[in-house]
Amino acid sequence: MTTTDSPLPWTPVPILMYHAVEDETRDPKYKHFYVTASVFEWQMRYLQRSGYTPIHFAQLAQAMVDGVLPARPVILTFDDGYENLMTNVYPLLGELNWPYTVFLVSDRIGATSEWVTPEGYDASRLLAWHHIHEMAANSRVDFQPHTSTHPRLSSLAREALRRELVDSRDLLSQNLGKEMNVICYPYGDHNDAVVDAARDAGYTMGVTTDFGRVRAVDDPLTLPRISVYHVPPVSLTYGIGTLNFDWRVRTRKDNRPLPTAALTPAFR
Repeated sequence: MTTTDSPLPWTPVPILMYHAVEDETRDPKYKHFYVTASVFEWQMRYLQRSGYTPIHFAQLAQAMVDGVLPARPVILTFDDGYENLMTNVYPLLGELNWPYTVFLVSDRIGATSEWVTPEGYDASRLLAWHHIHEMAANSRVDFQPHTSTHPRLSSLAREALRRELVDSRDLLSQNLGKEMNVICYPYGDHNDAVVDAARDAGYTMGVTTDFGRVRAVDDPLTLPRISVYHVPPVSLTYGIGTLNFDWRVRTRKDNRPLPTAALTPAFR
């Protein structure tokens, strides 16, 4: 992929946050857990038609140093590693030859998302190792850690927090033979202690559930994302589903204040 200099000032980068990609619609209480496969395909074709260029986190990290980005960059992320990514994401993104990142809960690989059951939801199947290896061999997927067991990290004692961050990184690195340097905080739950622990564990980037598009001055360990979830084709709450997606990606206002101690790069 050829990159070109991004126009100045820095063009904020949307990181899209998906979870499951289901064949059919589910009970309304599950709306934040998924999109349907047909809607997901429409969204990817929309990004393609609109001239977006999906990138990996490594490209974003470099761009936050030198300011060089492709046209209309976007990052595609999938939390938890649901089994239906194998059938509803892997073929499509392989056809498009697009990079994407899947955040895996390392101790639950091949099992279910059992962390949702205490909240009254049914658990869903997660990718098994043979799925993960096939996807890694035949697509531009980047698997990264989503901790070992998907806890709320800010509630953990220091040693338990360290284990969640380090053990998940080490297990994935050993099985996939690559460096793991991007952490996805479960539930978006993070505070200064969690971020410090992630940094100490060797992570250089981290993603939250805070809404926003990545700015050059953002802390690489607390990157915002744009949540994409099930929206009906037409509803009083969301309006027209396709327009709602465009609004989220392109025009919804980012109200985060600038970091008080940010050092503005020379290219910004």
